[in-house]
Amino acid sequence: MRILFAVALAALTITPALAEPTARVSGGNIAVRTGPGSFYPVVARIPNGTNVTLEYCTRDDRWCFVTDTGWVDASWLVGWSAKMRVTPPDFSGPGW
Repeated sequence: MRILFAVALAALTITPALAEPTARVSGGNIAVRTGPGSFYPVVARIPNGTNVTLEYCTRDDRWCFVTDTGWVDASWLVGWSAKMRVTPPDFSGPGW
């Protein structure tokens, strides 16, 4: 029993932490919107050069959700991964 516990504890301690996908804003002060589309209201702006953490992107990689901020046009982001999770199926908004 002790050996099994020790093996389980070792597996937990050597498992690498999953890194959050990050990107950098490139090309200006980009608009942050309430939803994934240019027809959604702008609620903030993110300055050029800012590093951001991404939650997920739409299936076509056109829009990404910045953690605790809102949706941004992905064409203004540099360094984000193409293997990100896609928009959750329960997202409801105009045009979806």
